[in-house]
Amino acid sequence: MIWRHVMLALLTIESVPGHVIDRVGRLVRGLQAELELFHPSYEPEVFREIAAGGAIEKLIASHIAERHRRLERVADTLRDQSLEVRSSVRVDYPIFEAVIRHALRQGSSLVILPVARADPSGKGSLSYTEARLIEVCPCPLLLLKTAQVYSQGPIIAAVDPRHVREKPAELDDAIVAAAETLSSALSDAPVRLYHAVQPAGEHITPEVVDDKVASRAQPTRQKEYFLESEHLVQELAMRHEIQRDRVQIEAGPVESSLPIYARQARADVVVMGAVSRSYPQAAFFGYTAERVLTALNCDVLIVKPKGFRCPVSRRPHRNAAERLRAGHRRS
Repeated sequence: MIWRHVMLALLTIESVPGHVIDRVGRLVRGLQAELELFHPSYEPEVFREIAAGGAIEKLIASHIAERHRRLERVADTLRDQSLEVRSSVRVDYPIFEAVIRHALRQGSSLVILPVARADPSGKGSLSYTEARLIEVCPCPLLLLKTAQVYSQGPIIAAVDPRHVREKPAELDDAIVAAAETLSSALSDAPVRLYHAVQPAGEHITPEVVDDKVASRAQPTRQKEYFLESEHLVQELAMRHEIQRDRVQIEAGPVESSLPIYARQARADVVVMGAVSRSYPQAAFFGYTAERVLTALNCDVLIVKPKGFRCPVSRRPHRNAAERLRAGHRRS
């Protein structure tokens, strides 16, 4: 997996933390990629004093220019790290679609998003924009959750080789490939494979419960189920030449076991997969996966399966000036 165009999406440019600048700079240098800073802006209150008409286009242009000057100051701090950096500002809405549209137009191979979080540990619920970006971002999405410095901790690839929720088989390979790319960018940080084996019966819906399924709840069947899962994970590890001592398989609910393992291992990043759904065309992250993500106290990289098609159009449904005029009329 090669990432040559990295986009840092800055939803706010009033104060960009130093750890974001340092971490993004290190990643982009390691990837030998070009970097684009993107700021999506939609602030209808700025335009309320302007009468409807042609003047609003001038105000939008002035607003973009002012925002771009601020964004360029952030870009200069990254250029000081000898990086090739571009910057862009667009007035668009909703914000998550603005980010996706720009990523599609620029052909971004990785989107980085600093997560707004009051809790310095990185724990907390997802915002609406973050949740929607997880669903529709067509390329890997790196959520910067904490202020911790990357310290040669492991990159954990959280896989599910049983594909119990209709995950395509190649998703695990994409997760491991993404972890390996991050590892290379971070001076060969160790890659670890992780899988939490949940009780066999938990993967079966009530509609298909029968005697055969019921038998899985028996201790003997649970042991067999664990061994089958272990075999599948080890096969995946062998395909990617990951040593056995870097594979962790344990029984229990993933929403509690993975965050504990990541914390004990002092992981820098956990790589997870989002499942594609044909209708609506979006990713299915799920309640369990969201609980895992919010409990993790490290950065998280979300990967889509091969063939995922982004449902967001490259062009806005309605241009910014029309939307702002409509908001002005309502106010």
